[in-house]
Formats: sequence, C-alpha cells, structure tokens
Amino acid sequence: MDSPRLSLNDDTDYGLCFACGPRNAAGLHLIFQQVGDTVTTTFRGREDHQGFPGHVHGGVIGALLDEVMSRVPLLDGRWAMTARMDLRFRRPVMVGEEVTAVAERVREMRGFVEASGRVLLPNGDIAADAIGTFKYLGDETLRGMSAEYPRLAEEWMRGS
Repeated sequence: MDSPRLSLNDDTDYGLCFACGPRNAAGLHLIFQQVGDTVTTTFRGREDHQGFPGHVHGGVIGALLDEVMSRVPLLDGRWAMTARMDLRFRRPVMVGEEVTAVAERVREMRGFVEASGRVLLPNGDIAADAIGTFKYLGDETLRGMSAEYPRLAEEWMRGS
C-alpha cells in the first residue's frame, strides 16, 4: 500500500521554519520539488546570509543541506528530524549566486533514514555535500509539536 502524499512545502497555518517557512521574515524561503527519487530546491544567498564578505555563511549552506535531506522521508509519507549530519565544504558559494541543492535516500535503518545531499554551483561543481541521519517521528511527537496549528496537524497526520 502506498503512503499518502505529503507536501514538500509548508502552506499551513505554521510557516515559521527558518529554512522553508513562508512566514519567517528572516528565513531562507526554500521551495522543494520532487525530481524522480530526489528532492531539489534552489537558493540565492543575500547580503544578510554572508559570513566572510561576499560569501554565503557556512551555517546557511548547512541549513540548506539539512532541510533538503530532511524532505527525503516525505517521499515515503513519513516525517523525520535530523539526528546527525556530516558536512563537507568544497567550494565557496557567493552572495547572489543561485545554487541547487539535491538530496536522495541512501538507506533505511530501524527508526532512521540516511540521506545524502549536495549543493551545486551554477557550473555544476559541488560546493558542499553531506550525509544525514534522520529519526522518524511518531504520531505522539507530531501531535505535540503541531497542537497550536490545526492545519499543520492535519497535514502532518495524513502520513500516519
């Protein structure tokens, strides 16, 4: 039996996630799509995302990878939260440069899923890559986190 399709993007009454929340003024406003067995998003760093002058801060790149990889379990109708992430920076990302982040499933372990992700520069070079381990979230945890957001709760519980 197929799992119910969960949205890769937040159009609920919550919307405050730093990485993907449309209502978070300080956020990255990432929008995700499924391409085959992968999840992708694009991102263009602004001046307020920089670390060294003209360079997107590594923490922002880490958040980008964390978020795209965390969407992989949604392809199977399950929510998961980051348990571990190993990240390697290979090339700088410049402010104003549009990059693409791509993530895919590596394997599933008891209660966890492992995903890999990479951030690609416009020329195709890898700016950063990561492996993440994500803990599946149970119904009780999802209900507790979404208690104040009825539309979010409805979306989250569709996968149960």
